[in-house]
Amino acid sequence: MAQGHEPPLSNTKLDQFSIGLVGYGGIGKIHTANWRNLNLYYPDLPVQIHLQGAAARSKESAERAVEEGGYSYGTQDYHELIADPQIDLIDICTPNYIHYEIFRAALEGGKHIYIEKPLALDLGQARDMARLAQRSDRVIQIAFNYRFIPAVMKAKQLISDGFLGGVVSFKARYFHSGYLDPERPMTWRLAREQSGGGALVDLGSHAIDLMLYLAGPFQRLVAQTRTFVHRRPAEAGSGEMVEVQVDDHAQLLVGLRGGGAGVLEVSRVAQGTTDDLNFEIYGTLGALKFNVMDPNWLYVYDARDRKSPLGGEHGFKQIQTMHAYPGNRIPGGRSLVNAMDMHANSQYQVVRAVLGLQEPSPSLAEGLAVQEILEASYRSAREGCWVEIPAD
Repeated sequence: MAQGHEPPLSNTKLDQFSIGLVGYGGIGKIHTANWRNLNLYYPDLPVQIHLQGAAARSKESAERAVEEGGYSYGTQDYHELIADPQIDLIDICTPNYIHYEIFRAALEGGKHIYIEKPLALDLGQARDMARLAQRSDRVIQIAFNYRFIPAVMKAKQLISDGFLGGVVSFKARYFHSGYLDPERPMTWRLAREQSGGGALVDLGSHAIDLMLYLAGPFQRLVAQTRTFVHRRPAEAGSGEMVEVQVDDHAQLLVGLRGGGAGVLEVSRVAQGTTDDLNFEIYGTLGALKFNVMDPNWLYVYDARDRKSPLGGEHGFKQIQTMHAYPGNRIPGGRSLVNAMDMHANSQYQVVRAVLGLQEPSPSLAEGLAVQEILEASYRSAREGCWVEIPAD
């Protein structure tokens, strides 16, 4: 939401809250599953979620959105959703290069917006989106879903309460292995003009957001990027080979504005990994560790614990976070965390923001901050130098 505007309160009396989804691919289907079940998961939600319309690139996908997704209608033209007076919120689940045009049209059409990461294809687009938002009272929220893991929510609470003291250093890593196979064909994620970047954009946007959220603003950074598979088939089964234009692996060395330091590394070619996002944050009074592959626990170290006799209570402790989502009822609080849960909670939060019950978070400003780090990282990698990050 544009700064300086209070969340609109007019929608708090709605009996129905209607969704218009743009992009019925993998992430669009995850969002759809959660929209369908959000009232079941969060019975305190004061509106009934309704899947009004879905726009997809192909006629077949648009039809599937109706048949399997439960939308009232499907279309190949997202402008139909924006023109639909029943739709309250546009959920943007498209490739990165289409974000800007849909965002602009949705905002001009008076719709609230929930948008997948990253905010835009590049920093220029992101800044223009921020300028457009300044002239609007619509709610805009970014789908940085990893913030909505109970362990991360607990980490944020502890940090806000002063548990860490000052941040001395952090280490964050997000590794996949899905692009190791050189026969994996080209997709929009491997074309710079469609993705904006490689592993750093795809995975790094999440890791960067988490470290900005938990460790604090970046002051400066130096980065390097690597591409290990330089040519891939143009499409499945094709003998035509196409040059890969984006990074497979990236590393950032970060100086924090508060005086601390950090290392952030991402890869889509890390053998033996699946969805390995983890971080460690070390402070003057304590430390925190988390691994998304072990999502039900946050590991905490309190330097104020007794060290004697016989070691006292010194050492890292496991804090059980499990399914500790405020307001959630299905599944219960003793249930294990999974990937759908964090998306569902993120979607629940944007509905609450539209209803005027809270501020949107992650906000457009936070999405813009991530985009600034991505831009600075690629500049550093090209020029081989430290890059200063402007203060807000």
